[in-house]
Amino acid sequence: MTDSDNKTSLGRKRNDLDREGLEALLQALGPDRELAGRNYEELRRRLINLFAWEQFDAADDLADETLNRLARKVMEGTEIPNLDRFAFGIARLLMQEEGRRKRTRQSVLLEMQRGPQGSQDWGNLDAMDRCLAALPKDRRELIERYYAEDRVALARSLHISVNALRNRAMRIREELFKCVTRSRDDS
Repeated sequence: MTDSDNKTSLGRKRNDLDREGLEALLQALGPDRELAGRNYEELRRRLINLFAWEQFDAADDLADETLNRLARKVMEGTEIPNLDRFAFGIARLLMQEEGRRKRTRQSVLLEMQRGPQGSQDWGNLDAMDRCLAALPKDRRELIERYYAEDRVALARSLHISVNALRNRAMRIREELFKCVTRSRDDS
């Protein structure tokens, strides 16, 4: 299996449930395996409906990621009095993460279009997704936060000046620009 085979349609590495995680989640969902399986499928269906209702493209991937995170919490021994409510809380956080990623992609693309090469077509969101996913986690999170949060507060939280933050974001944008350009030229 290649690295690209191990990614969801969201561009993130798949964090599949292992057998132990699935067993722990099923035990938490019901006293017997058949009931637990029905509860799992029902919860998954409701999560897919939620993500679809909120107009997320990869509703089934997001539902699976929600269940994976829920299973990890169960395995960690987190006290969860109401699994459904907890799962929908995880889903809400995941929607916020995905919304921030989407805004970041759009903001970076707009900035690229305003640049000196702005006459070219940089509207390839698939290439942007791949390029964002290829960034190291800390750089990807920084650029996402740069476009999603107040920059002065972000700079303070990182213990750097706003100018240093702007410079870091500029270097990441340049890296993304080169990646998207290569991707466009390769196709």
